[in-house]
Amino acid sequence: MWAAQGGLFLFLAAGAVALFAFLSVAAWTGTQAAERKDRDRYALLKTLAESPADTAQRVLELLREQEERERSRKQREERKGYLVGGGVLLACGTGLSIMVTTLGEKAGVWTVGLIPMLIGLVLLAAGLLTKPAR
Repeated sequence: MWAAQGGLFLFLAAGAVALFAFLSVAAWTGTQAAERKDRDRYALLKTLAESPADTAQRVLELLREQEERERSRKQREERKGYLVGGGVLLACGTGLSIMVTTLGEKAGVWTVGLIPMLIGLVLLAAGLLTKPAR
């Protein structure tokens, strides 16, 4: 019996170490990409400072447009995340309420499903009240 528990512990410990190792590598990779993007942007701005005014102005306008598009894309993605998350939580809360009602013997146990339902409603409201990106 103890050998089986020791094996299970080693399996879980190895899984936890692997998970955190993966997360650290993923975070490091994302940081490297952001650093490279910032370095390239700095080099571009440095080059623009040395170039003629009309060319620099056009490139700066393009950079501003690109930043605006990226910001509006992030807003759309965030709004979509709120709406999808709210819908999923509403469905989970409804299913949980139905399951507990059919399995439970006490009256009112269905209210357990109200917890995820109310969280889902808040997420849906946040997604609907967030101003959509242009």
